[in-house]
Amino acid sequence: MSLCVAEAIHVTDQTRKQLEAIERQHSPPQRLVRRVRIILQGAAGVDVRQSAAHLGLSRSTVQRWRARWRATDGQPLHERLADAPRSGAPATFTAQQVCSLIALACEPPSAYNLVQTHWTQAALAHVAVQEGLV
Repeated sequence: MSLCVAEAIHVTDQTRKQLEAIERQHSPPQRLVRRVRIILQGAAGVDVRQSAAHLGLSRSTVQRWRARWRATDGQPLHERLADAPRSGAPATFTAQQVCSLIALACEPPSAYNLVQTHWTQAALAHVAVQEGLV
């Protein structure tokens, strides 16, 4: 049986104060509070198994967040506690194209010589292609 002893978590006094402030906020996201508590307990020397049991989390979750904390040393606090980028297909449209499509949808269809009063998906797609937006 292996012990769940991990490397110590280093937290500066200033960072500890910031983490404790996040923990005390009126309505922070619960996932953020869990991450903060994992780090604070690690900094206090609480081992992985005890931390997981106390927080109602799996040991792998505690280990993952402690490892991520150590790996992101030097980055801003909000980045260290943020969700990791999600995998998946790359975006279909650029930010500029999305803005252009939203601007198009805010205009009346009559501005593009259409007789309808409201946009349909098909009409919007047709005009977007016709105008070279996508």
